[in-house]
This record gives sequence, C-alpha cells and structure tokens, in this order.
Amino acid sequence: MSQTYKPIDPAFRDELQVLAAKRAAARIQFYSDIHEFLSLHATLKEMVSKEDGEYLVLTTGEEIRLDRIVRIGDKPAPGYDDDFFKCDLGR
Repeated sequence: MSQTYKPIDPAFRDELQVLAAKRAAARIQFYSDIHEFLSLHATLKEMVSKEDGEYLVLTTGEEIRLDRIVRIGDKPAPGYDDDFFKCDLGR
C-alpha cells in the first residue's frame, strides 16, 4: 500500500470531524499500513495532523490514517460505493 498520504474529500473529512467532536461510537472499516482490511467498533476521540498525514484517533489509542478509511458507520468513503461491499459468493 502506498505510504504517501492522499488528501481525502473535504466533505468526508468534515463528517469525520463532526463525529469525532461528538465522540460518536461507530463501526470503522479501513486498510492497515500492511494492507489488511480491518473492521472494528470504537468510539472516536479526535482528529490529528502529523507529518505523514491526518489521523482519526480512537479512545482505545489506535490511530487510523484518514486516506485508509473505507467506511464509517453505513457511509462509504469517497472512492468506495455499495458495490465494493457486496459479497461475491456463489460466482
């Protein structure tokens, strides 16, 4: 997976900021730095900027780089649509 941060859609970033400000609990699907597709349920704490990009910080202390988020709650991140989440079993 690319290590270079790709800025995300400003509208999606704003949505994440609102959720973090509310300390909302949400299901988050994302890719790890070694391209593992992970899904977890956690409470959002804040968003922070670092040299290598922007991160969503969870109350567990885990940090998820914003450009690796695939979906939060039922909202797909820009670049992912409902077809991405369809199961292809039976093909």
